[in-house]
Amino acid sequence: MDGWGALTMLIKRQEATKWRKAELRHQLQKRKEALIHKRTDQNEFNFPELSNSEMRKVKDQIRRDFKKERIKHIIYLSTVLLIFISFFVIYLFITD
Repeated sequence: MDGWGALTMLIKRQEATKWRKAELRHQLQKRKEALIHKRTDQNEFNFPELSNSEMRKVKDQIRRDFKKERIKHIIYLSTVLLIFISFFVIYLFITD
């Protein structure tokens, strides 16, 4: 082969690579779209319709539960902190 034959072969190889990459990109895009559509179909929930008064009751119940949990966490943390501080103070008095 002369120099021009090698050049045309190189051009054909580059075009084939470009087409192959485009095809792979297209297949990847199709897979992504299929996953997105599949997920949105599965994530649709059929919640019962609530009136405004029922909705307020549910929200109030959730708020009360959240406040109770928050108070429990504060009590637990303060107890642990108090125990830690008391051990630290005892350690300071014992080492002196």
